[in-house]
Amino acid sequence: MYQLQSIFKEEASSVDSLMALFLEGGYLSNFLQSTSSSYRDIALSQSLTVLTTQLQLSRNHRVSFALFSGGGEELFYFERSSDPFATISDEQTEMSIQMIKNRVTTDWQLNHDTLPSTVIRGRLLDRVALLPFRGRDVQDSIQLSFSVRMDMFSDYLGSLKEVYEASIEWSGNPQLYINELGYSIELSPNQFLTIKPNVSVLVEPLSQLSIKLTAIALFLAIFTFGLLVSLISRFITAPIGELDRELTQVMNFQRDNISLSSNRSEIGQLSKKFHILFEQLQRNLKKTHEMAITDTLTGLPNRFRFYEYSRHVLAKAERDKSLVSLIYIDLDNFKFVNDKLGHEAGDDLLCFLAQDLQRLIQPILKQRGGCMVSRLSGDEFAIVLTHVVAEEADELAKSVVNLFVGGYKSDQHYFPVSASMGIASYPEDGDTLKELIANADMAMYNAKRSGKNHYKHYSVHIAAAARRTKTIENSLKMIECDKEFSLVYMPYTSADDRIRGFEVLIRWNSPELGVIQPDEFIPIAEQTGSYSKIDHWVFETAFQSLPKVREIFGEECILSINISAAELGHHVVLEHLVELKKQYQIDDKSIELELTETFSYVQTGAVFDVLNGLQNAGFSIAIDDFGAGYTPLLHMIDYPVNKVKLDKVLTERVTDSEYAKLLPPLIQLCHLQDIAVTAEGIENPFQLQCLKEAGCDFFQGYWLSKPMTLDELENWYRIYHTREL
Repeated sequence: MYQLQSIFKEEASSVDSLMALFLEGGYLSNFLQSTSSSYRDIALSQSLTVLTTQLQLSRNHRVSFALFSGGGEELFYFERSSDPFATISDEQTEMSIQMIKNRVTTDWQLNHDTLPSTVIRGRLLDRVALLPFRGRDVQDSIQLSFSVRMDMFSDYLGSLKEVYEASIEWSGNPQLYINELGYSIELSPNQFLTIKPNVSVLVEPLSQLSIKLTAIALFLAIFTFGLLVSLISRFITAPIGELDRELTQVMNFQRDNISLSSNRSEIGQLSKKFHILFEQLQRNLKKTHEMAITDTLTGLPNRFRFYEYSRHVLAKAERDKSLVSLIYIDLDNFKFVNDKLGHEAGDDLLCFLAQDLQRLIQPILKQRGGCMVSRLSGDEFAIVLTHVVAEEADELAKSVVNLFVGGYKSDQHYFPVSASMGIASYPEDGDTLKELIANADMAMYNAKRSGKNHYKHYSVHIAAAARRTKTIENSLKMIECDKEFSLVYMPYTSADDRIRGFEVLIRWNSPELGVIQPDEFIPIAEQTGSYSKIDHWVFETAFQSLPKVREIFGEECILSINISAAELGHHVVLEHLVELKKQYQIDDKSIELELTETFSYVQTGAVFDVLNGLQNAGFSIAIDDFGAGYTPLLHMIDYPVNKVKLDKVLTERVTDSEYAKLLPPLIQLCHLQDIAVTAEGIENPFQLQCLKEAGCDFFQGYWLSKPMTLDELENWYRIYHTREL
């Protein structure tokens, strides 16, 4: 193809050379200045013959020259060929007419439709100056063109086509061939020639050579393979085979160790190393296996050992028709221990508990075996018990509960923790270990929700409760707040019996589940991360209702809104509340945010930043359920608090005559910190009077009113106001 391209360029350049020599030699000017006659034509023909001779063009080359007037009239035609009657070709005539018509000063054309191919070079010149035509009247121009037949190029192209049985394509762009043969060459800027040879023509000459090379390679491979097999068998595989045989016997406990080889070869030395190594491995294997199935902190069997042992006892129980119970234990408030006393104290708790659990199962192990306690992870433990009488599982569970009566003690600490346990038994509660674990876990969570520090057996009711929890969880993910949620308002008064504000409470009426109480769905929402959406809806709806509440109860009336503890670790809630306050033009101290006692478990720098930011933004901070948690006094010291709300149980206790003397100091302690006090859960006038005398600031309870909708507030207030008067 490169040779073909070279031939083309050589032949194509001849037409440019002819044009240049013709114009530089003055032949055209002599022709145009002479009077039209046969002598003039003969002279020009002789000159053109001399030019073609100077270029050393072969006599086989057909060369033609054509001259046209600006009006398209043929003035002269010359052709060097073997045809005495030759006339100008249609291609050359068409090119000349188009150049005159379109006033193209120079043009180049390759005609390849038929072989041999022809190259034509044309010029449009001023008739007088013999320069490229730039005039207005084309009649003042003259057009000339040279045409050269490319015999060598055409012959070579034809031979390529014949030898390679190839197909030929002409195009304006090069062709790309990825999975087949083919190559393109550029003959001119807009002309590419592509040849696609027949694959069989190229493959056939290589087939015999390929067969010979394959035969030689096969012979060398067989010879080399035989030699290698012989050498490897003698010096490597035979000794390794013997070593492997002895190692297999050791692995199958048919012998204690491999033979100590006296061979000085590499395999013999390797055998000696194996002998030493295996002695070390035997010692380490026992130690490693023990570590793999043992919890590093407590020394109890770990989760891996628990699964291994449980599957074994279940398989044995199926054969023996015995019972297997799985007691799943989870410590309540263990996170509190780590947060308040430190992780070292938490580890101390786990180690002492592990010892106590081991002590509880020792009588069972001595009597009949079939019992194991293990630490699964964190504060989760499990006891697998094989027994015949069903009540044995209850007795063991009660023994665990008794460990936590009044809290749990170690040598150095007192821990305010308890244990919630779930029990699932084979075969009644499940046939597989997976089912027993899931059902025991389900029962454990039911025990935790039922009050902690006791145990529950798995039952269909617990399963139904778990399904309900899952249904609530799924519904919360897809809930449309405006359609299913609503707000109710519970008033509270000051010592002068005036309405000072309302606690905003949420209610959920689900189309699928009916009315669902907040104490049921809010913990689920917090655990699943969907409470953020609920919080946002509550705040925005409450902010919107504040103007109507104040229209009824006065401009000093405020709204108290519960805020999820899970939200306060993020600055997003601060930004959102500040934005809502600006949007609804809420005055400072008009909104009070209530934190529950459980919030003591999330004291972090980010939380304090959010609380201080909320207080600086004009929100009041109150602690709800004060006195129900573990550290109520620390709340008043640590948090930026404006108010505390005495829990209903605490209100009931301190208004009893036996404990009434504790109430004034408690309220005074809060006042010393500039913290107002609200008493919740007031049920009767006696409690109200007792709290007023003790100096309590605000009063809330069913004595005053149950929670009401926004539409019910106005009618209620009319009745209350009349009664007050």
